[in-house]
Amino acid sequence: MKKTYRFITTCAVCCAVCAATVAITSCSFEQEDYFDENASLRVTHLNESLQDRLVAQSDTTQQKYGWLIQYFVAGTDEANYEGFNIFARFYKSGKVTMASNHRYLRNGQANKYTEHDSFYEMLAEEGPVLSFNTWNDILTVLVDPVSPGSAPTSIVADGEGMNGDHNLVLTKYDENSITFRGERHGAEVRFIPCDRPWKEYMEAVEKTKSDITSSYINSYYVTNNFDKEKRDTMYFVGLSRGYFSYCDRIVDPLVNLDLSCVFTPKGFRLGSVFHLEESIFREFTIDADSTCLISENDSIRVIPCWDNYIINNRNTVWNFDVNQMNEQQQQLFEQLGQEFKKANKNYTLAQVGLGRSSGSGAVRGLVFTFYTNAAKSKTNTAGLALTTVRPAFGQMRIECSDEDKADKNLTTIAAKTEAEQLARQLAQSLAGTYDIIPDSHFHPTSCTLKAVNGTAELTIK
Repeated sequence: MKKTYRFITTCAVCCAVCAATVAITSCSFEQEDYFDENASLRVTHLNESLQDRLVAQSDTTQQKYGWLIQYFVAGTDEANYEGFNIFARFYKSGKVTMASNHRYLRNGQANKYTEHDSFYEMLAEEGPVLSFNTWNDILTVLVDPVSPGSAPTSIVADGEGMNGDHNLVLTKYDENSITFRGERHGAEVRFIPCDRPWKEYMEAVEKTKSDITSSYINSYYVTNNFDKEKRDTMYFVGLSRGYFSYCDRIVDPLVNLDLSCVFTPKGFRLGSVFHLEESIFREFTIDADSTCLISENDSIRVIPCWDNYIINNRNTVWNFDVNQMNEQQQQLFEQLGQEFKKANKNYTLAQVGLGRSSGSGAVRGLVFTFYTNAAKSKTNTAGLALTTVRPAFGQMRIECSDEDKADKNLTTIAAKTEAEQLARQLAQSLAGTYDIIPDSHFHPTSCTLKAVNGTAELTIK
């Protein structure tokens, strides 16, 4: 079956937003009984209503926490950026207090909680415009044409900056949120009432981000169906950066689109609406079982690639619980321990697992960890190559053959013993296809391997 992937481009979004501006603005005027007034008065009255709303949500005497601004920049051809969480409290006098801990704060404040006061103004142009027309350390660095001090890999040239906006054109105004687009560059900026003190919100966001991303799991299946035979699948790759790829495969993708997001206390929100087949998605929240993230209309799942991490991770050895092995496997492990002792009386075999051996001629496959001194304070590894593949989502197949290579340590030990022969027998006993059941889908530290065609069950951690 041929797949069709549809995306809303920046131009399309901007056109849609411009059309929405006219419709929503005129609707707002009509609701406020401004329909019989001229266009200038309509905008003036809507500006007054908008300012009153911004100020009312900022009233500390009413236990209000101001606004959370989910702020996106347009980026450039050379560099693109994540979304930013900015907090704001508006005053009738025209003063605004902003706060954030984003990474582009200057003067040594990057990634640190920072507040700054400046001024704002309600402009009456063709429609309502919220203007932050004086310097603010939180916002203006995203608008400044001078290149940011700690830019991503591709640093933009001075004079172009990040293409953020300080003049925001109203596009949507309802009881739950206020949405703008940048007047010059067109990126969306969304205001929602903040539901807690700002530092608490930031802490909640950082916790969620660490809960769903990590240095070892940073790619995700994006699917519109849990049925393994029917679902369509794309991938998010590099989510932890907040600026990531939407692609058809993790390595050498044929289809690749850049996305930006802001993290929330429950998940993350994209800078624009996107599609997978007929399903639309934009905002994701962690499901009740902490196994995936679910889109706002419950049509899309974002599932961490924990199976890929377990199967292909090159830096972690997943050790078997020898006590969970069958009798034959336990006997082979014990015999291997005896052979290691024959090679060197100070060698004590401690563990066997799946991963990458260390030292000269390192291989990926079956890894034996052993102590190298009598005090059991120093360890080394020996390895026998074998293949681990992913036949289906959440499955691992272990394959081995007589041609699998041994690393230098195992070869050296085998020169005096039968260790290599026993290692190959153990590998053969482990060969097969297993369902992987992790202890955590986002941060697995152990998992159960259940044989697909049999009763064997192993634990690795």
